[in-house]
Amino acid sequence: MKTVKEKKECQRLRKSAKTRRVTQRKPSSGPVCWLCLQEPGDPEKLGEFLQKDSISVHYFCLICFVCKKKGAAINCQNDQCIRNFHLPCGQERGCLSQFFGEYKSFCEKHRPTQNIQGGNVGEESCILCCEDLSQQSIENIQSPCCSQAIYHRKCIQKYAHTSAKHFFKCPQCNNRKEFPQEMLRMGIHIPDRDAAWELEPGAFSELYQRYQHCDAPICLYEQGRDSFEDEGRWCLILCATCGSHGTHRDCSFLRSNSKTWECEECSPSASATDYIPENSGDMPCCSSTFHPEEHFCRDNSLEENPGLSWTDWPEPSLLEKPESSHGSRSRSWKSKGVRITNSCKKSK
Repeated sequence: MKTVKEKKECQRLRKSAKTRRVTQRKPSSGPVCWLCLQEPGDPEKLGEFLQKDSISVHYFCLICFVCKKKGAAINCQNDQCIRNFHLPCGQERGCLSQFFGEYKSFCEKHRPTQNIQGGNVGEESCILCCEDLSQQSIENIQSPCCSQAIYHRKCIQKYAHTSAKHFFKCPQCNNRKEFPQEMLRMGIHIPDRDAAWELEPGAFSELYQRYQHCDAPICLYEQGRDSFEDEGRWCLILCATCGSHGTHRDCSFLRSNSKTWECEECSPSASATDYIPENSGDMPCCSSTFHPEEHFCRDNSLEENPGLSWTDWPEPSLLEKPESSHGSRSRSWKSKGVRITNSCKKSK
């Protein structure tokens, strides 16, 4: 009994022997054309079979049907067509070359077409260049996903060269499947590379620049805000949220081993303090000189005695010393530098 490994080896040997027999049965009967890969054939159909050194070609395969000159290396892929052409000549005549798969080319009679309605051509404009569409259908391309969108071929080709394979999509609906496939079928070359704006010199230079400035209210570093050290108390710590603000560790009173910090714009406490209530009428009209840390406390006795106005508030005695308050807030609004206008006075 043969093992599984021995059986697989016998099958492999049989396949290789069969391949050798098939190859030996069909040897090359002679030279073939280097352009169409066919034997000499009928000279009335393919022209005279020319040979020079090891090169063999048909005469008609060398002649461009557009300019009637030699060197035509592109032939129509239709089996019944024997036309050959140069690439520039074929583009001028309306031939189409595909840049994917087998890289097929077709003459203007056998090229792939689209069912573009005649009423749309000439009445609408190209979405990319905003100019009128061409009267010739071969100069226009219709989107497969947005049937009402028609473009100039040259505009789509320029767009494909700019965006390349990774960013090429439908300008209308951002379709990335049907739109590129249809454009390839219609002869649009989509290069397999990065987009043109990513290949420019220094395109990502801004991403390599690190913020190097201390934004603390008071910078304690002797060498200034634009200087810092790699480690230690004068190491520059960037905001963990935006990265566009920085501070020295000692300038924001951070620990020596702290590596994260948030600026005032990104910290939740900053957003809470910056909030202004909609009912601005509750705020004192002297808000221009209002400081929360220095604002005095309003006495509730004023509510009980409406006859007492703000101007009748007794001034502090000259014998009263500031130290006698022992850190408590003074009731005197004049000692705090708050200017009271007529609109701030309480109505009697």
